[in-house]
Amino acid sequence: LPVSFPAMLLRVAAVSSAASPPIPSPAAHLRHRFPQTLTPSRPPLLAGVPESASCAARSHRFLVLSSHSRSSNGAVLESPRDAPAPATNSAPPPPLQQIAPYLQAEWRLVLQGWLCSAVAVYCLARLVPRVGQLASVISRFGPERVLEEGVRLGALAAGRSVACYLQQAFLWEAALRAAYKIRVDVFGRVLHRDLGFFEGRGGVPTGDVAHRITAEANDVAETVYALLNTSLPNAMQLVAMATQMVVVSPVLSFLSALVIPLMCLVVARLGQRLRKISQEAHFSVARLSAYLNEVLQSMLVVKANNAELSEASRFQKLAADDLMKLLRKRKAKVLIPEIVKVIHIGGILLFCAGSVVASRGFFDSSDMVSFIMSLALLVDPIEGMGKAFNELKQGEPAIERLFSLKDFKPQVIEKPDAVDIDFFTGDIKFCDVTFRYGENARPVLDKLNLHLKAGETVALIGPSGGGKTTLTKLLLRLYDPQSGHILMDNHDIRNIRLRSLRKHVGLVSQDIALFSGTVTENIGYKDLMGEINMELVENAAIIANADEFIRKLPDGYETNIGQKGSVLSGGQRQRLAIARALYQESSILILDEATSALDSRSEMLVRQALECLTAKHTVLVIAHRVETVLMADRILLLDGGKLEEVSRSSFLAQDGHYGLPVANGVVV
Repeated sequence: LPVSFPAMLLRVAAVSSAASPPIPSPAAHLRHRFPQTLTPSRPPLLAGVPESASCAARSHRFLVLSSHSRSSNGAVLESPRDAPAPATNSAPPPPLQQIAPYLQAEWRLVLQGWLCSAVAVYCLARLVPRVGQLASVISRFGPERVLEEGVRLGALAAGRSVACYLQQAFLWEAALRAAYKIRVDVFGRVLHRDLGFFEGRGGVPTGDVAHRITAEANDVAETVYALLNTSLPNAMQLVAMATQMVVVSPVLSFLSALVIPLMCLVVARLGQRLRKISQEAHFSVARLSAYLNEVLQSMLVVKANNAELSEASRFQKLAADDLMKLLRKRKAKVLIPEIVKVIHIGGILLFCAGSVVASRGFFDSSDMVSFIMSLALLVDPIEGMGKAFNELKQGEPAIERLFSLKDFKPQVIEKPDAVDIDFFTGDIKFCDVTFRYGENARPVLDKLNLHLKAGETVALIGPSGGGKTTLTKLLLRLYDPQSGHILMDNHDIRNIRLRSLRKHVGLVSQDIALFSGTVTENIGYKDLMGEINMELVENAAIIANADEFIRKLPDGYETNIGQKGSVLSGGQRQRLAIARALYQESSILILDEATSALDSRSEMLVRQALECLTAKHTVLVIAHRVETVLMADRILLLDGGKLEEVSRSSFLAQDGHYGLPVANGVVV
């Protein structure tokens, strides 16, 4: 190391800006991570399936989509189509191996932090012997020499402080940037999980998923920083102080080191216990987050049923369990460094007692002070390593839970040779389609056959749970049927790229989903990554009978509608969702109870608008209102997985033959 530490500090600080590139915008990061998803290529269209072709099962080669995977030799696979299927049956790699690629990307910041650490250790190594010689300088030299020596000691101490600050600043930035990239990467993978995962069939509540990506990603940052700030820096200080001791007395240095194996044994035993306790604490706070996410979104039901006290009691029990888990974790976390400190201080005291007798005639006062200072300064790096081990064992469950969101094998798989289709007429066929949500569950659809002609409007009726919404999910390929095929313009939808398929199918669900943002951003949602066409936005709003109320909002189309459209009424939110589907300009339109929240006047206007669209759209209407059902060209009853066509006269009859009598204009 150079003798002049200020020059090194200045050089390290000078390149800090180059090593700290600005964090990319989410859009830029996603374009880099998912190039195929955001900028789909346009390969030639495959030959269509002829009308006479049977719906027999065909074998396909499947390849799992991966946002950012690595091959067996560690090479980065940027393209989702090039990524091998994740090995979900094999054991996940160790936590440190999982975060290693993200740390390697921040190597400049890590290197700068460790260089600053080297400067800090150098200053400390020069400081210790000078402090030992200070008494001799005071007794032998005059005030000028003492002042000069004091200035040197002050400069070394100040240099160490500045170097330690820069070390922590660089390493914190590296840790936080790594955690940021992990968080974005994990969320990108979560977006590619099957719909069943978000509907509760993955065994992970959505509140738990949100907790992992937010709070536990912060825990990962703490763990990464602890490792970076203690591994090499503490090792360098340990070596420097041990070298000082060996120079003074190799024998006493060896005796002082005898306590280290005992400390390692204690730390290892307690570390395993801390890891188990930390895992329980993570599960506990995840349950609490999932509960809050569920209850806070259902406050209308809670208040309507006077359930405030019962929910408060449930929360108290969960919070008490979380408290006990956190107390156990904190107590275990505090215990390790304190035990390390007690063992090492005990060793120092034992050494001091023996050295007074054993070292008479071997040490002068300066050497004795230097030796004892070096020995005392060994406590810091050893204690720091104990704390780092603490953080690692505490952070390992968070790393495993966070990365487990990436480790999945999707059920809906885009084929490597799937194609984009620019235009659909809207002809749809379901050929012997059988679907169930679980292996042992009853079929929701049982060998269903259905043909929707291009430009046709079909109403689908049936009891709740009869499979109406499931049929729309299969058409969007959110699930794949266990048997049978679904054709669009005689193309098996499994041969079409998912992005292209869903671009041509507009959905208005019975569960209104709006996002915090402006009216324009919600209607033009499909172009959120690009440029929203305001003319199309306004036309869609006019057709959906939404333009009138939008223009009455404070900022018109630029009004922020709040979380889930909280500033709008139920009917306004429904019309905004319809406008969003119309903006998509899809050839197929699915209306799943799309008029359920509209008043009579708005429903009439929307029906009139939808009737104008049937000439260029294939419309599948799932409805319970008689007026909405009667606007269809055909009426189909779906019950028990079977499909039956219903005549208008039979539908209007109130004898309950179909289990769906009409009462007050509503199919019940």
